[in-house]
Amino acid sequence: MSRRRAFQPEREAALANSHDQSDGAPALVFGNRSAATPQVGPAPEKFLPDLNAQPVRPAGGVRTAQISRYPQLCERPRVSVVLGSFNRARLLKPAIESVRRELAGLNGEILVVDGGSTDGSIEWLLAQHDVITIVQRNRTEIDGVSMRLRSWGGFMNIAFKAAAGRFVLMISDDCLLLPGTIGAAIERIDQANAAGLRVGGCAFYFRNWPDERSYYVQRTLGGNLMVNHGIYVREALEAVGYADEDQYVFYKADTDLSLKIWQAGFHIIDSPGSICEHFLDPGEAARVSNNAVMDFDRTVMRQRWPDLVSKDCVAKMGKIFLDVTPGNEALETWGPQPAKA
Repeated sequence: MSRRRAFQPEREAALANSHDQSDGAPALVFGNRSAATPQVGPAPEKFLPDLNAQPVRPAGGVRTAQISRYPQLCERPRVSVVLGSFNRARLLKPAIESVRRELAGLNGEILVVDGGSTDGSIEWLLAQHDVITIVQRNRTEIDGVSMRLRSWGGFMNIAFKAAAGRFVLMISDDCLLLPGTIGAAIERIDQANAAGLRVGGCAFYFRNWPDERSYYVQRTLGGNLMVNHGIYVREALEAVGYADEDQYVFYKADTDLSLKIWQAGFHIIDSPGSICEHFLDPGEAARVSNNAVMDFDRTVMRQRWPDLVSKDCVAKMGKIFLDVTPGNEALETWGPQPAKA
């Protein structure tokens, strides 16, 4: 039963008949203590200008079950697809097209957080009426040093928190969703929940094209399934406080988020019917293999999850491959790539 707390002079404040001698304002009584009584710091009632109205403070739960939604306000989407991007218009456009195809017939939305692109990405995004575009310029220079304003977690949390759907689907701006991916994932989540699992995430099978021939999902520290590309359930994101914004720079915050979801009592499942092609150009691959940020993030992960970095736990890491012959979508979209030297 809800309770409504009425104004209580002895607890909040009441007007006294006397006035403060210094400015002529009525003195407020807090319990048995006058506001004029010497104390350390300002009196609490100084910050409560509504006390004269003897307010009735809200208490108990907020009723929503009987309240109808405004007829000209769209229903919340079931699926929110979120991407981060920076100066990759040629890859972003086909990624968005693949998402559009997948959302056909579903109640969904697309959100892109752009880091301040200068290659025409922002202008193109703003012309897309079905894309919610957030521009968060993420690069600056301080004393001649190039700096990021936000980490990967801080950048992506903008999209995670803005997303309205129950299912928050994260892919990169250099990805393609293959036909049937989103529908298969939602069906898989519903089936797992019906089987008694508390699903917090659903991993899509992917490969780094053109280097890899097979699709897979990954087991991270301790052998726990993680989401590289796939769906997070809003309940799980909220329960774990979203992605870490302060410790990791870029590469391992998604792994950390998956581990937090497991730690909070949720499960991460796979969806064999959900496949994502991920384009990895040679220049990016070289940077990742020799990257101080990657080394830093790995060190942070070892410090944050000490119980999962034993030899036995690390040995449980690996890939789970999907027995599917890849199609030609990646080649047809991105074109032939130069052979490795």
